[in-house]
Amino acid sequence: MLNKVTTLDYAHRWLRDGLQECGRAGAFEAIEADVTVASAAIRRLKSEGTPITWTHIFVRAAAMALERNPELHQLVAGNSRLHPSTVDICLSLAGDSSVTPVLIIEDAASKDLRAIAAEVRRRTPEATEETRKMVDGLRRFGWLVPFSILRRAFIRFLLRRSWYRRKVSGTFQVSCLAQVDLFAPFLFNTAAALGVGRVRDKVVAVNGQAVVRPTVTLSCCIDHAQWNGMAAAKFLTVIREIVESGEFAEGMFASPAVPGLVCSALCDRL
Repeated sequence: MLNKVTTLDYAHRWLRDGLQECGRAGAFEAIEADVTVASAAIRRLKSEGTPITWTHIFVRAAAMALERNPELHQLVAGNSRLHPSTVDICLSLAGDSSVTPVLIIEDAASKDLRAIAAEVRRRTPEATEETRKMVDGLRRFGWLVPFSILRRAFIRFLLRRSWYRRKVSGTFQVSCLAQVDLFAPFLFNTAAALGVGRVRDKVVAVNGQAVVRPTVTLSCCIDHAQWNGMAAAKFLTVIREIVESGEFAEGMFASPAVPGLVCSALCDRL
């Protein structure tokens, strides 16, 4: 079989140059979370006709973690540091190109799990179509900037503006990939990015006894110009607490009102 060589079209050239200008991870950390309670919540909500997924839970948990730790919620672009008034989560969606479609969930911390799930379901086709149109546009008109050095300079100019970063990447990025155990997004436009792998059964020690529990590995890649290792550790720890305690589902069930008791009740009933 002969080798096949093709020339990149201008859409791929723009996307390649854009990725090269994105921030690269300065550090990477990971933590495991027990999602027994979250699994019960998903089953309960689905039985009630609300199709909740792991993606919705981790978008909600990330938004809650940043709202509780406003010192972590920042966006550096050029020589300015923005402390946003709302947590806008940039969620990566499934796609065919090297740059996947994204969905910006504005003010995610003010939305409960049902609202986030409904918005993701409603807007995913729109976001996918917008990305398709963008790629088609780059194929048609990308030749107007024919040289990589010019394309990268233009992209670099835009990425030094906080309004542009916020428009295309929100204020924090989340990517979930259920096909692998560990996923770490090394390219991103925010202070850090959360990567979520698949939920899998694992033998863990509980009160000195070996038990099988559903677990997930959460990763956090950081821009060292904005976060340090302790900031990432704090963020991951807060997310784990939110997921393991069931706080992400607070207010979604009639009783009891205390998040921890909600989770216990869920596990007992299912």
